[in-house]
Amino acid sequence: MPDSETPPDGTIALARVQGSPLHHQVYLILRDTLRSGRYRPGEMLPTEDALSTQFGVSRITIRRALDTLERANLIERRQGKGTYIRRDAPSSPIHVPIYSIIEQITRLGATTDVRVIEFSHEAPPPDVRALFGLEETQTLQRAVRVRLQNGEPFVHLTTFVAERVSATFGRADMERMSLFDLIHRAGVRLHSGHQTVSATLATPLISQRLNVKIGSPLLRTIRVLNDAEGHPIEHLEVLASPELFQLRFSLEPDDLAAIHQRRAEPSSPP
Repeated sequence: MPDSETPPDGTIALARVQGSPLHHQVYLILRDTLRSGRYRPGEMLPTEDALSTQFGVSRITIRRALDTLERANLIERRQGKGTYIRRDAPSSPIHVPIYSIIEQITRLGATTDVRVIEFSHEAPPPDVRALFGLEETQTLQRAVRVRLQNGEPFVHLTTFVAERVSATFGRADMERMSLFDLIHRAGVRLHSGHQTVSATLATPLISQRLNVKIGSPLLRTIRVLNDAEGHPIEHLEVLASPELFQLRFSLEPDDLAAIHQRRAEPSSPP
């Protein structure tokens, strides 16, 4: 299968292999699309006929994929109106010091090799566009890389980078330097950031690039890094096999002291 889920004719290529049902592959790709922010909560999905044409499969296959999305509470079907994206439930973030994030970046870049798969300037998905405060017609540099250890791919990275940084380097630079070093070279000092860690499943494209089975469980990390003024510099999506990749967060003395202090405080009377 070619290294793309969207051939020139506009359809989405599926891997027609034994043990990987087409409806499950459609589900994985749609699930990835919904979670990437390409559709806004409350927005309507294309019709079953449109999806059938897009994926080159029957409406029955599309319907089975939508059934799975509905059971996963990702979509809502409204009779006579269409299929809509459900609104996400609010999450409670865990705060991680910025130096812990930078430490992870530095270690990863120093101990692995990189292969740049895609490099372009394009309109980002709605969530990234909103983060950077862009108009619909504005573009960002988008790069897709795979990091390898001992020649084996183990992590898939998709980045969108602010224009004032991306204007200072090209594809060849990304193949020999880490993005963190390129940001530093551009004169930008990273000041704050956040990461969101969740789980996902490997789509046909990602399974090919990471050499894992379609539908394999993956760690999914979304990371945003900001400058001293709070302006976003980098939006990164990391996909990795939990068998080969781990996230380590430091628990600092100040964190433990705060926990003890809260426990020592008397509870308010009813």
